[in-house]
Amino acid sequence: MIKQFWSCFIIMLALSGCGWDGTPTRNNDFIPLTSIEITAVYQTIAAKTSTKLTVTGNFSGLFTRDITDQATWASNDTTVAKFVNASVPSRVSGLIPGNAVLTATVGGVSSTFNLTVSNATITTVTVTPAAPSISKGLSTQFSASGTFSDLSIQDLTFDATWASTDPSKATVSDAVASKGLVQTIAEGTSTISATFDNVIGSTLLTVTAPALQSIAVSTTNSSVLSLSGATFKAIGSYSDGTTPDITALVTWSSSSTGVATIAAGGTAKALSQGTTTITASLGGINGTSSLKVTGGNLTGITLSAANITPVNGNMNLVKDIVVHMTATGTFSNGSTTYTRDITGAVVWSTNDTALATVVAPGGNLAWLTPLAVTSAAKVTATSGSVSETINLIVTAPTLQSVAISPTSINLVVGTSAPLTVKGTFSNGTSTTTQDVTFNSTWSSNTAAASVGNTGLAKGVVSGDSAGSAAIIAAYGGKTSTAATVTVVTRTLESLALNAITFSATVGNQVAFTATANYSDKTSQIVTEDTVWEIDKPSVAILADSVNQPGQVVGVDSGSATLKASFGGKIQTVTITVP
Repeated sequence: MIKQFWSCFIIMLALSGCGWDGTPTRNNDFIPLTSIEITAVYQTIAAKTSTKLTVTGNFSGLFTRDITDQATWASNDTTVAKFVNASVPSRVSGLIPGNAVLTATVGGVSSTFNLTVSNATITTVTVTPAAPSISKGLSTQFSASGTFSDLSIQDLTFDATWASTDPSKATVSDAVASKGLVQTIAEGTSTISATFDNVIGSTLLTVTAPALQSIAVSTTNSSVLSLSGATFKAIGSYSDGTTPDITALVTWSSSSTGVATIAAGGTAKALSQGTTTITASLGGINGTSSLKVTGGNLTGITLSAANITPVNGNMNLVKDIVVHMTATGTFSNGSTTYTRDITGAVVWSTNDTALATVVAPGGNLAWLTPLAVTSAAKVTATSGSVSETINLIVTAPTLQSVAISPTSINLVVGTSAPLTVKGTFSNGTSTTTQDVTFNSTWSSNTAAASVGNTGLAKGVVSGDSAGSAAIIAAYGGKTSTAATVTVVTRTLESLALNAITFSATVGNQVAFTATANYSDKTSQIVTEDTVWEIDKPSVAILADSVNQPGQVVGVDSGSATLKASFGGKIQTVTITVP
């Protein structure tokens, strides 16, 4: 029993002393080396060839391990066999036919190995792989084997001399540490040869186009709102070290098409809250990236038109007058309800394009044009299985006059303000007014101020230089009286936002205001003239930087910085999304 205890104790000490997990991590300095064994790939080799020897140490019968790198070598007859390569000390070369006793010594423990050097002569050399095709940029180990006059076969990779007929296509190493290692350089062919004792073996190597090794998929927004989009990019890593953009070449897929779909070109559409894996595939190689969709699932849509109030579910319009439409989505994640503008995310349609049309040119912008007198026209906004329809009652009263408002505005150089125009119409028995701002043609009489004439910029007056200008609007053969615009130059002292820090809810849309403060103690709202940026779109995004400046939507938990720039001044807001 005592002997068993001490045996187990010694084994435990041995294992702990060498950090043993099956492979010792450092030299054993506790359990003595008691014997060594020499093995070789070949016990008999031909003259002018070599073989590598291995030394395995036995430590008191408790464990064994390879200790070749610790061995000191000797040959009893260096005319027959000799250790000639200092960089590979365990490789012995046969010089002339005969026998030699090889000795390995490690820490005072020695063992011998009997090596025979035959008088066999080389007959053929074979290089493998045979006629390979290898992609540009890859390296491959070639081998050479020799068949000798005694019909023995021996590995000659180390002993042969290697060469390539066209190093511009492929090189082959003849260095001791990397004999036979081929590196492909350019597309084409080259013959790789191994020569031993004037006998040559060769193979034709074909270098093919670079091979795709891996695909890296990335996106600027790893978290996005439902019904929004995300753009993915695929970068390929090829065997020649190049990393081209292969976004247009790969096949895109989504692991959960109910959460998001992705089209050719890497454009994803988020449909419902959840997580999906986006995969790019090409030639059997795949790359993936995760996409998280937040902001709840769409439960309803509300339609509205600028400056028009529906009556009993009907929208009263005048024929040919363009109306700015908005679709507001209601979203739910089961416990929280969100609302945000989804004008650019829905599919707009009318029941009859001869009666009315809807155009959505981009962003959260949609224009409705009634084309005929009718009470049967309908406009619909649809997203998936959710839709909303509003009825149109279109009349064609006679335009009586147009009036601009306000009739005077004061601007600072570099700022802007909107003007509107309302038309007064008559059907013979009653009159009505309707906003015709977007149908009017606008003009300014001086360079002090300019006025927009396209899209949402229609009627927006910009102060360009100190002075005054008269702005007029024309529609349907009627021209408004002029609005007087006075433009002054002031020194901007600071830019102020309506918050310094703000906690934004996921999915909800919030409007920020920018105010310019001038040296004469005056101030002006410059939200529309300010450049807005957010540094982390996976936390919060701008709802629509073109059509809705300063409006922010929370996307996912985290912290982001909203930056407002105007007139060389910068102000920031820290937005936290819980």
